[in-house]
Amino acid sequence: MTPDRGLSNKQHSGVKGKKTRLTYALTTNADGSEKLPPIVIGKARRPRAFNKKTGDQLGFHYRNNAKAWMTSSLYGEWIKQWDTELSQKGRKILLLQDNFSGHIVPDGLQSIHVENFEPNLTAHVQPEDQGIIRCFKAHYRARFIQRAINRYDEGITTSAIYDINQLQAMRLADTAWKEVDVTTIRNCWKKAGILPEFAPIAPTQPSLPISALIHDAAIHEDPLTHAEKLVVDALDDLESTGALQATNRMSIEALLNPEGERETMDESTDEEIYQAVMDARNARENIDQNGGDDADSDDGPVQARPTVREVLQAAATLNRYIDELDDPIARKLETTLGSFKHQLRLNRAKSMKSTVLMDFFSHRV
Repeated sequence: MTPDRGLSNKQHSGVKGKKTRLTYALTTNADGSEKLPPIVIGKARRPRAFNKKTGDQLGFHYRNNAKAWMTSSLYGEWIKQWDTELSQKGRKILLLQDNFSGHIVPDGLQSIHVENFEPNLTAHVQPEDQGIIRCFKAHYRARFIQRAINRYDEGITTSAIYDINQLQAMRLADTAWKEVDVTTIRNCWKKAGILPEFAPIAPTQPSLPISALIHDAAIHEDPLTHAEKLVVDALDDLESTGALQATNRMSIEALLNPEGERETMDESTDEEIYQAVMDARNARENIDQNGGDDADSDDGPVQARPTVREVLQAAATLNRYIDELDDPIARKLETTLGSFKHQLRLNRAKSMKSTVLMDFFSHRV
């Protein structure tokens, strides 16, 4: 973003901008009934926020290299794994993808036939470019801004309310991808105009955030329009707190397509891609040798997680607040909090070690 515009209400001298970058690869079928978990590519193999866990252990298809780029090796690993899964299910599919240099189809695929879009046609016929990606980014931005508002309400300074580590960002993005509903996907495939008409399947209720349930009209609104409206509403809320000034407010277009985001691997040379792969290999070898984490320096320290007792106390505070509210959302939250507290107590009980009387005495030989 340009220096005089942003979500912050003023310039902050000496504040280092975050440079953590993630690449997301999104895949969905034509009728919206199936979305694959995104491929997430970052720079660090085990970012500090992962707390010594791998991306797989945290529930993400996460890979890394020095530039956070999609490479032919990462693409080949992903598509061969997917091909194996499809073969085990007896399925065969046609995969349509953009004509990117890293999308080198490996030999031996049994269940996936790949067709690339012509370079100059991608923006016109690629369903992802017809609104799926934009909807995904809109949901992410709306949640990110609402998160900043929550942090502001907690008393965090304006300069720090936008701080987010890599794992937190990935979890926000995971939720945003789940909120890209069936209607959005179908509309974008239809807009691309590359498929024949097919019989409609039973409609699936789109997933809407709780805030949308307040307004019945949101259910009948175009999903992409609704997603962008969530961003506008979030910006309005942020502005009302005083953390954002109207003169500094970014447009929807600038938020969803920020300057510099289109700097893609297509602009990179073969030497740069090769160096990125080699850097990632060296980092992997170093981490195996010293047993440490190649933590991303932009991630910052990881805050200690609240204890179960602290979480239960916070839930109790929420219960006291919503107890007197005559609101259907409050009642839903009350039920959710009850289930959450019950599960917390079960987990705590399971983690406690059983003891016997002799455990309290030292063993002597």
